[in-house]
This record gives sequence, structure tokens and C-alpha cells, in this order.
Amino acid sequence: MTVDYDLIIVGGAAVGRYAAARANQLGARVALIEPPSPSSSLVLSLLTQVNQALRQQACLQQWGYQLDGTAKWNWSQTLQWAETLAETQAISIAAPHSLMQLTAAGVEVMRAEGAFCRQPQLGFMVGKRLLRGRNYLLASRVEATIPPIEGLAAIQVATLNSDFRSNFWPTLPRQVLILGSDPRGIELAQVLNRLGTQVTLIVNSEQLLSQEDPEAAFLVQAILEAEGVTVLTQTQVSQVRAIDDQIWVQVGNRAITTEAMVLATKPHLRLACLNLEAAGVKWQPEGIRVNRKLQTTTSRIYACGESLGGYVSAALDQHEADVALHNALFLPTQSVDYSRIPWTLFTDPTLVRIGLTESQARKRYGNDVLVAQQPVQALTTAQLSNDSSGFLKLIASHKGEILGAHAIAPQAQEWIGILALAMQQRLPLKALAQLPQPSPTFAELIQQTAAQLQQQRRREWQRELLETWFNFRRSR
Repeated sequence: MTVDYDLIIVGGAAVGRYAAARANQLGARVALIEPPSPSSSLVLSLLTQVNQALRQQACLQQWGYQLDGTAKWNWSQTLQWAETLAETQAISIAAPHSLMQLTAAGVEVMRAEGAFCRQPQLGFMVGKRLLRGRNYLLASRVEATIPPIEGLAAIQVATLNSDFRSNFWPTLPRQVLILGSDPRGIELAQVLNRLGTQVTLIVNSEQLLSQEDPEAAFLVQAILEAEGVTVLTQTQVSQVRAIDDQIWVQVGNRAITTEAMVLATKPHLRLACLNLEAAGVKWQPEGIRVNRKLQTTTSRIYACGESLGGYVSAALDQHEADVALHNALFLPTQSVDYSRIPWTLFTDPTLVRIGLTESQARKRYGNDVLVAQQPVQALTTAQLSNDSSGFLKLIASHKGEILGAHAIAPQAQEWIGILALAMQQRLPLKALAQLPQPSPTFAELIQQTAAQLQQQRRREWQRELLETWFNFRRSR
């Protein structure tokens, strides 16, 4: 079969550009088709950096550094900086995975809409041009959907995909209501609150982050509430109305007024324009159906990233892209393995997770599970920075296999990679317990918690040995 490209990537999400760069580095001939306005999360990413900066400012004041006057945040300047950065990344050849950089490297980039066609054989039509590839990769973006709440469709609301440019929020709102359980909504709630906005966060689940370790999720909620965020769980919004310059929200038997509203509800795919049915690809608004090799119901078409549903995470997206690229460009022999990919919630302190939770481990392995937990406040660096909230929980088997880890701690996103590498290389628990860490740092939690687990393992071994010994003595 004669084809134009080794791989045609139907992009829109950031992982599409990552996949194009990786495939090009491998020597494949690649085409990247993006819609005219690809997604961008630069504002949210910038706000997470703002959150860290606010923490550092608080530390400076504790250490005796006095700021002259009253500190104020220029919201419009923040948005302008994000807009400038987005434009720079789009046109700069030095920006990672920019379209100019991809084009210069040899990727054929097309900013246009397109659709699959089946006749006379599988291809992708862009305008009047028919592109044929050996294989295809769907890396489409998701878009926010309006929940079926009375009056909500008539209200101007922001979403987590909004760029919050000056024509939407010209100034930082005094009150913001965030509706939905997307983890990025939690990040936004904390930083907006720290910038002086009164924030209400509403979810319909029993707890925030219902898929995470309950102890970690409850601590995140406690930190938010201690800082002034109103968190309402197991709560349904029944009606929304605009009254003068305010938004009136009916929540159960009470009403809440707010100046602005952000939807953090589960995003949906809108892929009808791609004509996936003609290519034999089955999909729903919640995600595209794939197997563990990331093949869709048409084996020559793969999918990765946001289009699969679930958490929005660059690390997960890139892992999926790497697996899909190997299978599409070589032989379909690799499968996704999410158990060794870290996930991060960029709150302050940061929540990180890799592998199984404690309840998942006990359900899978029964009594063959050891758990150790070390508080952040035991560290010297926590005392120095007065940043002592959080803990690290390590989960391992009696044989020393690391099954999972969960931490809520300052700078946890910087050292979770150590645990990820240990799990990916199947290093035993003993290796972590003997791994020296720089001091004073928060990474010391790893060695301390692993050593605590090792002590538990020794006690188990000693107890079993003594039990065997006394059984032997009694039998004589």
C-alpha cells in the first residue's frame, strides 16, 4: 500500500505536538493537522506558578523581609503575560514543540479542519487534499459542556479551557463559584482565593478527589477551608439566574450569589466533524474506545491524551503518546501501564500519587500489604520554611515490592520522579531505604518512610522466625 506519511496526527491538544516531535525524531514522515485554534492551558499553568510565588512571599515575611506598602496583584498584567507567552510559543522556533520548530524539523503542519474518508481506501481529507497514512493518531482536545441545569445556558460562564482574557474577566472578580469535580478546579480555587477572591467550590461527590487516597483528599479539603475557600460536597445545583450584575445559584434549599462562575465539570469530545464513523471508529462524548495498545476499533487508528477521557495530565498523555507511537510506527507490542506514571495536583502543598492507593492494594493483595506514613513536620526543612502540612504514604508488599505512594507535601512534584523511577525499574524497597537524600530537603521523606517500611518487614520476618521456633520447641 502506497502512502504519503508514516503517521498522520489529528491534533488540537498539546500532546499532538509532542507526538509529532517524537515521531519525527524517530525518522518517520509525519503530518500534523490542527484546528485553527488549538487548546491552551497557559493561564492555568501560570496561575499555579503564581500560587507558588505567593507561598514564597509569605516565607520571606516570616524570615524578616518586609515588603514596602501593600502588595497588589495586577490581574490584567497576568493575563497579558500569558497571552504574550502563548504567541511566543506559537511562532518561536526556540519554543518546545512550537509549530515553527516542528515545521523546521520536517513535520508537515496544517492548520485546518479535516475529516476521515473511506473511499476508495482510508484517508484524511483536508480541504480538497486527500492525505493517506500508514497509521493515524487522534490527539484531539476536549471541550467543556454545559450541564443540564435550569438557566445555566443563558449565563456567561468561564470554563477550565477559557483563556480569561481581558474581555472576559477585565478585573479579578470579588466572588467566584466553581462547579464540578475536575481537579484543575481545585487548583484554581486555591490560587483565586489567595489573590483575594471569595471562592465557593461545589462538587456532587462525597469528597474532593474521589479517586484518590481519602486521607490525602480530606487534607486538601481541610487546607482549602482553612484558607477561606467554601467547599460544598454532595451538593447539587438546581437553578442559575442572572440578577443585575450578580449570578444567583440555587443550591439545595439555599441560594448563593456570585460575581462569576467557572465550570469544572467533566469535558466532552466533539468529534462529529471528523467523520469517525466512516473510518469505523467507535466513540462517545466521554471518550474514544481503545484497547491497551491504544488502538481504536479501527486498528490503524490510535488515540491518546484528552480524547480518552479521565484526568487531564501531561505525564499520562505523554505516556500514552509514547505507547501509541511505538505501536503505530513499528509493531503493536506495547501496552499502557498507568500504575507507574505519577499524577500531580498543583495545589500548595502539592498532591502527588503513583501506583495503588492503600484500599486498592488491600483489595488486590489482601494481607500481603505493608503501609508506612511519615509526616512532613518531622523534617528540618519544614520547620525552616514553616510549611509543615502533609505526609508521605508508602505501600509495599511483604517481599519489598513498591505498590504505590501518595504524598501531599511542598515541592512534591519535584521528587515524585524518584519513586516513579524506582517503580518503573522495579527496585526493591531496600534500595529506597538506603538512598541518601540531600538535607535539608523535602525529598528526605522518601528515605525516612522507606526505612520505616523496612523496619516493619524485619519485624514480620522476626515474628515468623520466632513462631516457627516455638512451634518446633512445642512439638518435641
